Amino acid sequence: MKIKLSLLALIFCIKFNFAQEIQLKIETKESSIKYKGDHLLHSWEGINNNVNGIAILNSKSNKIEKIAILIYVRDFDSGNPGRDAHSLEVLEALKYPEIRFYSESIKIVEDNVNFKGTFNFHGIKIEKELIGNINRKNDIWKISGNFKLVPSDFGIKLPSFLSVKMKNLLDIDYSIALK
Repeated sequence: MKIKLSLLALIFCIKFNFAQEIQLKIETKESSIKYKGDHLLHSWEGINNNVNGIAILNSKSNKIEKIAILIYVRDFDSGNPGRDAHSLEVLEALKYPEIRFYSESIKIVEDNVNFKGTFNFHGIKIEKELIGNINRKNDIWKISGNFKLVPSDFGIKLPSFLSVKMKNLLDIDYSIALK
């Protein structure tokens, strides 16, 4: 009898704990990640409108506790097919097709959000802190901001044009919608 009561109590606790978490899905059609690259002679942008992922919302605190984002290198479009094809070569997209970000350390204060998480890109994991804006309207959370990435930190050999390498810094703008 004690075993049955203990088991019943355990099941109740597990269900109660899971009931406090709500899974939010990234709305792909309303989300994007854009990069800006620079070279001595020109600048360019590429955008990825195929952002995938989920977030876990604590229903008690009404705050996002975890987020996981996945994008594919092949989905970036700079508007120049030749540049995009060369980017796939430089980034070794067949060997490293995905870019992932995962965070379990999220602080939300009013309309500001701070993520401490891990980028997994080009076979290398790097811890990074991202700061952005967050707001909620009804059941949709919108997160946006920008940050910088250094391609060589991920073991990427910088491409060159006219014997001059591109700038070793990418500006990243993101807009994520969760529902």
